[in-house]
Amino acid sequence: MTLTERLRKEGRMEGKLEGKLEGEVLGRHAVLRRQLGKRFGKDILDIRMQERLRCATAEQLDLWTERILDAHTLENVFKE
Repeated sequence: MTLTERLRKEGRMEGKLEGKLEGEVLGRHAVLRRQLGKRFGKDILDIRMQERLRCATAEQLDLWTERILDAHTLENVFKE
């Protein structure tokens, strides 16, 4: 295998991994949005909250998804 072929292969592998991770985050995002809509109402998220969700890390999304189980308000889900 030439150096060029090896670099291309490594690049494809990195791209696949990045795509997989991005897909996982998008899946977590979708689940949380559905849960928030079900729990607090479909149009509960204002622009600020939508942006916060869009920029969230996988860890934040997981934390918020767990908090929704006990939260009585939307603010309780997103508290710092």
